Amino acid sequence: IRLGCEFGPLVPAGSADIMLALEPAEALRYGHYLSRDGAALVNTYPVLPTTVTTGKSKYPPLDEILAPLRKICRTVKTLDATKLASTAGNPQTMNVVMLGVLSKYIPLREEILIESLGDSIKTKYLEVNRRAFELGKGEV
Repeated sequence: IRLGCEFGPLVPAGSADIMLALEPAEALRYGHYLSRDGAALVNTYPVLPTTVTTGKSKYPPLDEILAPLRKICRTVKTLDATKLASTAGNPQTMNVVMLGVLSKYIPLREEILIESLGDSIKTKYLEVNRRAFELGKGEV
């Protein structure tokens, strides 16, 4: 997401302020987009690709994923957002946990983010998503 006066679908390499990675390998794959002053917000719970689950390749250890990120940008925030989502009541709210973390880094009012949840989530799931958001926000 680009905020500001710049237009265009692509963020140039080395210029992103924030990267929100829903799983560790994703952070490594796209880390080169971050600026030196950028922040990588990384869910540490891996999503294993088929090549790993079938034994054809190995998933890299977390420290091997995070070390290059720490050389690229100043801030690398890690958390097990999937575990926090389970604590909130539904592991499928992991993305909302990460939104809660992100809320501490972006210039949008929390009320706007919470309201947008209500616009896109069924009412019966809203409370668990609000809990997930708060748990993520509390990790920062």
